[in-house]
Parts: sequence; structure tokens; C-alpha cells
Amino acid sequence: MLKRMILLLIIASIGFSTSIDFTIEDRSCPDDADFLTVLFNLPTCIVEKLFSSLVSGFVYSASEFLENSLDFIVTGPDLDLFCTPYTQIMRILESLYTITLMGVGAYYVASSADPEKRARAKLWLQNIFFLIISLSFSFGIFEMIVELNQYITTSLFDSSFSDLLDIEVIFSSLVFAMVLSVNFLLSASLTFFTLIIRYLLLPFLLLLFPIALFLFFMPFTRAWGMFLLQFIMIIVFMTSIDAVLILGMSYILSSGDPLLADGFVQGIALMLGFGMIGFVNVLIYAIATFSLVSVIFRILSSLVAVGWRIAMLLALL
Repeated sequence: MLKRMILLLIIASIGFSTSIDFTIEDRSCPDDADFLTVLFNLPTCIVEKLFSSLVSGFVYSASEFLENSLDFIVTGPDLDLFCTPYTQIMRILESLYTITLMGVGAYYVASSADPEKRARAKLWLQNIFFLIISLSFSFGIFEMIVELNQYITTSLFDSSFSDLLDIEVIFSSLVFAMVLSVNFLLSASLTFFTLIIRYLLLPFLLLLFPIALFLFFMPFTRAWGMFLLQFIMIIVFMTSIDAVLILGMSYILSSGDPLLADGFVQGIALMLGFGMIGFVNVLIYAIATFSLVSVIFRILSSLVAVGWRIAMLLALL
């Protein structure tokens, strides 16, 4: 409980200043224009105002996506809310490893005359012993892994990051402002959706974690458990990688480089930076999915091999 309170205080101390403003320079209807000028340029004024409103809407949406993305980077769901389904998973696994323990014990007794089989049975019993210990602490282990990731993530944020989203850009071209604002919205939404998917996946990873441990310590499924553990670790530590990218981006934009001091360049850099974070997250999901698909293919190939052996035995009878 104390660790959770300390982590919440650290997260609360990180301030996100979101002030991104893309405006279009008013050429046809400036604020100081007289009535006749506005009336003469009325069609053009309507088009400019329409585009300006669309750009403002896109930028506002992108700002909301980015601000919420930062929240999802440094926070995670309360895992204690998922104790009930976790307990149900643990009951099933306890029954399975009890049956496995009885089977290994019977194998040890039956092969007592063979030193090699007896040594193999002892190794299996040792793995089951470690399995029982790891499953007993699996909830705390997973919670510790998640808190370690959050500690790394929050530690990587710097005070200079508070000015990262304080950018003002003035465009003289309607088309260019529209294209840039749309791309900015797409990159921000990509980052947001990859992070909210991770946030929603964490409870499922909690339920998958003891299953991965069970498969890892079982005699014939160690490779499957290893791939599942890799899948879980990749998803959990995704935000640590994102925090490294954001920290580097904040230092680059606040380095005092005259080429990066202009608001237009900073807007482009911010769009590319958060787009890169979203792309990296998609790449992480692809790697994690490849690990999971590899497990599925290994399981299917093993089942096919077992089915083939059973069919051959039946054919010999």
C-alpha cells in the first residue's frame, strides 16, 4: 500500500502542459478590416474561417490524444481489482500441478530400477517444486514487474518535459495547415490507441502470467512458457521504451538549437516524434504477436505429432 501511494505521488508530481496551437494567418478578413472589405471578401473569408475551424478541431483532438497518451504511459490499472478471476485461474493450475505431481511420483516409482529415468523424474520433481513456489508468489511477482516498469518510466521523465507540448505555429497556407493538422492528428491517435490497448491488456497479462509460469516449469512445455513470458515482458515494458523516446525528444527540442527554436519546426518535430512512438509501439506489438503465434504453432505441431503417433499405433493394432 505504501509503495502504491509513493508511486501515485510521483505520478501526480509530473505536470503535462498541453498548449498546442496551429492558427492560419487571416489575409482576406483581418481583425482590423473595415465592413466594406469584409463584405467584398466574404466568400474567401468564409472559406478561411471554415479551414481555420477544421484545423483548430484537428489540433485540439490531437492535443487530447497526446495528453491522455502521457497519462497512459506513466499509470497502470489497479491489479487488485482482478483478484477474483486470478484466483479462479490459480485453482485450475493447482489442480493441474497436483495431478502432474502424482503422475511424476508414479513415474519415479515405476522407473526406480532405471538410473536415467529416475534422474529425469527427480529433475521433474524439482521443477514442480519451483513451480509451486513461483505460483504462490506469482501475483506479487507480476505486480512487482509492473511497478518496476512504472518506476523506470516516471524516472525517465524530466522537468524540461513540461514545456514539450507548449507550441504555437502560424500558417499562411490553408492547404498546408490542413495537411499538417491531419497528419498530426493521425500520429497522435496512433500513439494513443497503442497505449490504451496496452493499458487494457495488463489485466489479461496478469491472468496469463501464472499460466506461462506453469508451462515454463512443466517437463514438455518449457519452450511454450518461455515464449509466453517473453510476450508478457514485451508488452509490460513498452512504456519504458516510450519514455526513453519522449525524454530524448524533450531534450532535443529544449536544447537551444536555433534551427529547432521556430514553432513551425517544433510542431513538425513533435508530430514526427509522437508518430515514431506510435510506430515503435506497433512494432513492439508485432514482435509480441510473433512470439504468441510461435507458441500457437508449436502447440499445434506438437498436437499433430502426437495425433500422428496415435494413428500409427492404431494402424499397427
